[in-house]
Amino acid sequence: MPLSRPRRAVALAIASALAACGPASEDEEVALGRETAAQMDAQLPLLADPLVTRYVDSLGTAIARRTARADLAWRFAVVDADVVNAFALPGGFIYVYRGLLERAGSMSELAGVLGHEVEHVVRRHSVEQMRKAQGAQTGVSIVCSLTGWCQGPAAQIGIQVGGSLLFARFGREAEREADAGAFDNVRRSGIDPEGMRTFFEQLAEEERRAGGGAEALAWFADHPGTGDRIAEIERMLGALPADARAGLAADDAGFQRVRARLAALPPARRVEGMPGS
Repeated sequence: MPLSRPRRAVALAIASALAACGPASEDEEVALGRETAAQMDAQLPLLADPLVTRYVDSLGTAIARRTARADLAWRFAVVDADVVNAFALPGGFIYVYRGLLERAGSMSELAGVLGHEVEHVVRRHSVEQMRKAQGAQTGVSIVCSLTGWCQGPAAQIGIQVGGSLLFARFGREAEREADAGAFDNVRRSGIDPEGMRTFFEQLAEEERRAGGGAEALAWFADHPGTGDRIAEIERMLGALPADARAGLAADDAGFQRVRARLAALPPARRVEGMPGS
């Protein structure tokens, strides 16, 4: 579904401004994110279950409200696909795949992922990537840049976004910054950052068992150096004072209700090569 002419014109104007005029204003960033999110919502298979979506949005917003960009109109959505990934659009629009939710074993594991994506927005990584890409790949869809997901059966439920809005995968430094920010974000929210380590370790083990061929584990394709990242999280945990994690929450009843609800729903769609960022 292409952008309507008026919205396409707005999006192209914003993207061009990003490329030509240096750092975007917050209004420009939010407008760009809103336009992109509208296309995502129209074409991704979003989960409509209110119990699940309310919980994810509530947890994500609680984390985001304790960052330097608390004033953004944060929104968190769940994509109904068996893919382990999440991505953030400019302005506070964040998407989490159901496959990631189903593999998280505790609230703190999910919180670490949400805190990571929130930090990408806090540090304006997505806007900067759009600025760098704009002009070099005009006419390429967001999804091609966001996920490399432009061929194969997955493209049948892809997001065909016209124009020059481009959103590239983040580099190692941006991922390192997002991990460090996530660690602080979840702690400020009263959540134990240990969940970041256990979630990464679980996914690394799943990838090992699959011999590197687990297509659904898009997280590893888009978030490089998992072993190094686990080691860095362990370093940050070890640097905390002995009592720093006292009273921090590892799980809650709401997350366990979400797990039970997901198990009761029809299975998430399995699409080989399904994307993420």
